[in-house]
Amino acid sequence: MRSGARAGTRNRSLAAVAALLLPLAVAAPAAADPTGDRSLGDRVGRAAEYLRQHMTDNRIPGLAYAIVRDDQVIGQNAWGVDGDGGSITPQTPFVLGSVSKSFTALAVMQLVEAGRVELDAPARRYVSWLRLADESVAARITVRQLLNHTSGLPDVVDRGLLDRFDNSPGGLTRTVRELATVAPTVPPGEAYQYSNANYMVLGALVEAVAGQSFGSYLRRRVLDPLNMTHAVTDEVEARTFGLPAGHRYYFGRPQRFDPPFDTAGLPHGYLAMSLDDLTHYAIAQLNDGRYGDASVLSPQGIAQLHTGQVTTDGGGRYGLGWRESVLDGPGDHIVWHAGATPHYFSHLLLIPESDLAVLVMSNVYGLSMDWPLASAAFNVARIMQGGEAVPGAPDPVLNRLLLGLVVVGALLLGLLIWTAVRILWRRRDRSRTARRRIIAGTAGWVVGCVALAVGALRALPAAFGGVGLAQAMLYATDLAHTLIVVAGLAVGTAVIRLGAAVHELTRRR
Repeated sequence: MRSGARAGTRNRSLAAVAALLLPLAVAAPAAADPTGDRSLGDRVGRAAEYLRQHMTDNRIPGLAYAIVRDDQVIGQNAWGVDGDGGSITPQTPFVLGSVSKSFTALAVMQLVEAGRVELDAPARRYVSWLRLADESVAARITVRQLLNHTSGLPDVVDRGLLDRFDNSPGGLTRTVRELATVAPTVPPGEAYQYSNANYMVLGALVEAVAGQSFGSYLRRRVLDPLNMTHAVTDEVEARTFGLPAGHRYYFGRPQRFDPPFDTAGLPHGYLAMSLDDLTHYAIAQLNDGRYGDASVLSPQGIAQLHTGQVTTDGGGRYGLGWRESVLDGPGDHIVWHAGATPHYFSHLLLIPESDLAVLVMSNVYGLSMDWPLASAAFNVARIMQGGEAVPGAPDPVLNRLLLGLVVVGALLLGLLIWTAVRILWRRRDRSRTARRRIIAGTAGWVVGCVALAVGALRALPAAFGGVGLAQAMLYATDLAHTLIVVAGLAVGTAVIRLGAAVHELTRRR
């Protein structure tokens, strides 16, 4: 799961203590502007003040941000602590979530410019072993359709293909082979449908064409040329560069969470890097693929990546690994992508006409907090354009559902206790009518409680985009735990009621 900003983020992260939010500032002063533009420097200062408040309001344990203009960082800071208690610095790695997709798209476009891949050729030309449940469709899906999410593939969050934390050799290939049971839901090219499966296939395509692992290709052709010295592409590098634990929200408070790295998930969401690294990438995106003396793509290639090609569900357009939209109205053109894992959230936003980029990275995530976290980069962009921040509110549906489940759980606990007490103190009635009443009443209770338990464990998670309980445990842990408690109390009530009825009827005989 990993899209971001309500227009494609899924899910993810927990954290430590409110006291950890006392900001520990590092890096360059935010108001320093090498261009000498005083008004721009003032906006950078306002953006820093906003982000400090944003961090406090949303209980974010650790946050790093940067504002880039053309080829210079004009504002940068890192505050707070990581999940292991260490101070956040501009060199601290963060997991990018779906921002990783822009790197995958860049890698594919490099192969296109090298003449080794054609955008409108079938993906099977390069990944000959690609299989789907509908073979006729699998043969028609093009590379471009994978890049802009019009392949027809559904998201695979409910199939155990995401967040597998698979670091063994060949993990990406194994995951893509398991798409053989997945059936496209619409014909290729017919509609936009955001799916991490698209970028799994693209990662496998890069491996097949380049003849090396996706992480190795990315290291050699993108990360090293851009001097990204703290980027993480596999489990070994995660240890080498000290990828720290992140956090996930639990009833509104961050708690430490430290899952394994997920090398198999690299193309669609598990690339990790420091703030310094991401600023190099942002400079290259603003400067036609160039960073210093290095060039990772042509100006035409960068423009093609950034240009929206299909209309998305939430407005705006999706290009090749990037979203294109307007911030508040005509003239506010932005190119961006946000992303989440269970324990991190990142957002990279470009304002091409102003030669500006905004980067915000947080080491906490929770599904209900997706919009507040995503709103930070949008608001910094607004401030840099001379506007005002717009508060982002938590998801009201998820929060109301959580509150409702807590209330249901409390009522079930009360009913369970009341049922037990009533059975112990009920006066014995040996009539035939009483026996029928016991049987009918017990049957009603058992059916109702079992239905509630099944609904809690299956129906409710399925109602949220097909997310199963396992994914809910990662991205909405408090909700998942409450569902389990409610199901347990419902089953417990049914068992007590059934046992009491059997005991009572046996005594009557």
